[in-house]
Amino acid sequence: MKSRLVVLLTLLLALQAVKKSAKWERADVLVWDVAGYYQYLPSQFIYHDPGNGARTAAARQHYRPELDNRYVLVATPGGGHVSKYPLGLSLFYAPAFWAAHGLARAGAGGPPDGFSVGYQVAVQLISLLWGVLGLWVLRGVLRRYFDDLTTAATLLAIGLGTNYFCYVTYDAPMAHGTLFLLNAGLLAGTQRWLAHFRWRDALALGLLLGLLALVRLPEAWNVLVPALWGLTSGAALRARARALWQHRGQVALAGGVAGALLLGQLLYWHHYGGAWFIDTYPTEHFDFAHPHLLDGLFSIRKGWLTYSPLMGLALLGLGVLRGPARAALPPLLALLPLVLWVTYSWWDWGYGGSFGARTLISLYPLLSLPLAALLARAFQRRWTGALLGTLLLLGVALNQLQTWQYYRGILNCCDMTAEWYRERFFWLDWPPAPPQP
Repeated sequence: MKSRLVVLLTLLLALQAVKKSAKWERADVLVWDVAGYYQYLPSQFIYHDPGNGARTAAARQHYRPELDNRYVLVATPGGGHVSKYPLGLSLFYAPAFWAAHGLARAGAGGPPDGFSVGYQVAVQLISLLWGVLGLWVLRGVLRRYFDDLTTAATLLAIGLGTNYFCYVTYDAPMAHGTLFLLNAGLLAGTQRWLAHFRWRDALALGLLLGLLALVRLPEAWNVLVPALWGLTSGAALRARARALWQHRGQVALAGGVAGALLLGQLLYWHHYGGAWFIDTYPTEHFDFAHPHLLDGLFSIRKGWLTYSPLMGLALLGLGVLRGPARAALPPLLALLPLVLWVTYSWWDWGYGGSFGARTLISLYPLLSLPLAALLARAFQRRWTGALLGTLLLLGVALNQLQTWQYYRGILNCCDMTAEWYRERFFWLDWPPAPPQP
């Protein structure tokens, strides 16, 4: 019951935050990266300009004329243009797009141009709902291993005490809340498939893995979750090998479904761009020899543990992961260093305008298990439970303050400094401008 209330509380607070920000009133929803993810829908179904994008860009320009609205497009070998961003997230926007388009055609919510206020509201709200649904799915995963109090505390820590909250509210249309949902679903699907080896679970696993990669290609590394889940001994490894061979048809089904989804992106590139693969980041790169790990984890600019310190408890929990939940340890030990290394090898390790390390939110469902393990152990004794509970509440309070400051621009989105941080630590809003003489 407590864990359900935490999900409900997160939903209510998220709705309140989104209502207060009302970003749709400034046409501030379908911009920057979100505009690129969304590009597929109006381009295909309203302006019929995929492979060029000019009419869609012009429509967006009407609402945000100060932006270069072709920034989401990249040139192709065939002389046309395709979206810089993968198409997966547009599938999750699609119900909102069609609902808003139907209302707009009926005369409600602005003109049926793909960018009027109705479309902006709809995309913002459906993105919020996908993210909070991920918290609900994660609740089901945690309840398999932990009691309701521990589950509630874990959901509270992640839902309100990390930058996840920012990405189901002010920046919900970005990919990270949806990726959180898919990764939580992958944990649930992995558990079901390995417990029963049913065809329907193999199908679901393939869909989840394909969608993860279609939303963000590096998320393909999450195939390590079902591949390594529960392999905590040599006997477990041998038993898994026998089971996979026995159910090799289901393995092939999952792989085939995931591959078929990814084929959609390749077909788009080939049809409109003239090549099976198009590097949509031609001037951006990885430098795997020089990852910015310390900056990425601890810097005042964008440090993961600086702005979501409660996730440090999840890292500590790796050492106390016991019992059935220990099944998560092999994929965690494989994915955590891989994800950190690749993430912070990107040329812009801070990932532009963002609150904390947004790219690591995908790991939170998996990291929730060691976090819950640490909380469960702490709750066995009164004093350690009180200590961890106090730290949790302080972390939630800090995150809520700083998420608001990020939205208001009090925390710099891109180039935060220690001096700036100290000076504005307790600010709730900008001071009023001095009166003009």
